[in-house]
Amino acid sequence: MWVLANLSTNSNVMGLALKDKPSVPVQNKYALLIGVEEFDDPQIGRLNTVSVDVQRFSDLLNDRDRSDFVVSTLLNPQFVEARKQISEVCRKAKENDVIFFYYSGHGLLGEHRSLYLIFSDSDSKYLDATCLETEFILSQFRKSACRNFIVVADCCHSGAFFNNVRGVPKGLYALTACDEDETTMENEKGGVFTNIIVTGLTSDYIDADRDGRITFSELFSYIIDEVKEDPLTPRDPQKWEWNVSRDISIFESPKPVFISYRRTQKVLVNQLSEKLRDKGITTFVDTEKLRIGDDWKYQLERVIKNARVMIFVIDAEIIYSKVAMWEIETADAHGIPILPIMVEEIRLPGMFENKFGHINRVIFDMTTTETEIDNLIDHIRKLRIRKPTSIANKPVKDPTEKLQDPESTIPPTR
Repeated sequence: MWVLANLSTNSNVMGLALKDKPSVPVQNKYALLIGVEEFDDPQIGRLNTVSVDVQRFSDLLNDRDRSDFVVSTLLNPQFVEARKQISEVCRKAKENDVIFFYYSGHGLLGEHRSLYLIFSDSDSKYLDATCLETEFILSQFRKSACRNFIVVADCCHSGAFFNNVRGVPKGLYALTACDEDETTMENEKGGVFTNIIVTGLTSDYIDADRDGRITFSELFSYIIDEVKEDPLTPRDPQKWEWNVSRDISIFESPKPVFISYRRTQKVLVNQLSEKLRDKGITTFVDTEKLRIGDDWKYQLERVIKNARVMIFVIDAEIIYSKVAMWEIETADAHGIPILPIMVEEIRLPGMFENKFGHINRVIFDMTTTETEIDNLIDHIRKLRIRKPTSIANKPVKDPTEKLQDPESTIPPTR
């Protein structure tokens, strides 16, 4: 049952982030999403937004710009139907594949503190006979040839997922919404735990090292940060890693629109960034995303390399900024589409024209800003999203070389 839970953190969370180890490459990815909100047993309370959870995860996993999962969904299935689907996906997955198992619904503790997942035809008086003990799921994992499993359980007592099991498979990663003695909650957006995960996976904030991929450890770190921020979130989300030696890459992070600009254009850039985000397009503005202590050059290069597109805001000052020139040269070297917008009618230096004169640019009419921004967004949406690159096509000069202003070497003040 979903109820309000207080905020705390669990010092016994299993599995630390493996930051220094490479993520594991995978082949085929299979996702089985199960949500149950309606029940025949009048003693089992109806849930209101489980279907929202399943739909949001389905939309995310079916987004071919960031994910390549083969998705199967079950909404309000009966007990036997769920068992069959779990068995089927485990049979077809091969060693280097990934199985993603997600459950949203009621979770109940049995007599010996085993976790039982509830289905539409479950009878609360006969847990063993009509509800799915999590040991069955793990038994199918153990029989499978697959060696990469991801489990997300958004239900009460989900921290008991591994109680009284006969063993765990190789390569198991799991996230549970709470500890075994705790309950979880839902709101109009769905399960609170699920909402944190889906929101994180659709934001580039979660990609801590800006490599264009989201790992299991990065996901959990984001969850913990969100739990600390909001007292209405589940108390003790749990991270479990069994028989693994490295982190696993599970999603591609959203590719941001990188905006290169001078501080004199900050008002316009903030307006542009906000409008893009309202349209579901992630942006990167250095003043928002760079943190104190970051290696700004390293971080900017990683972001530019994996950007969807670069918007280069041209005014009378930016073309003389060494950092801004390095940014546009980096984008060009990695094949990132560049959209130059001129907010002032100026004569561009010959050096700039020689390098970037072939790129079509537009005059941005500041008297009709809303219309100009809408036109820009339409153009961005028509651009095909690229896969991440690893090496630039040509070397890019370090912008900090021989700079006269020492402040230019720590976060760039344009």
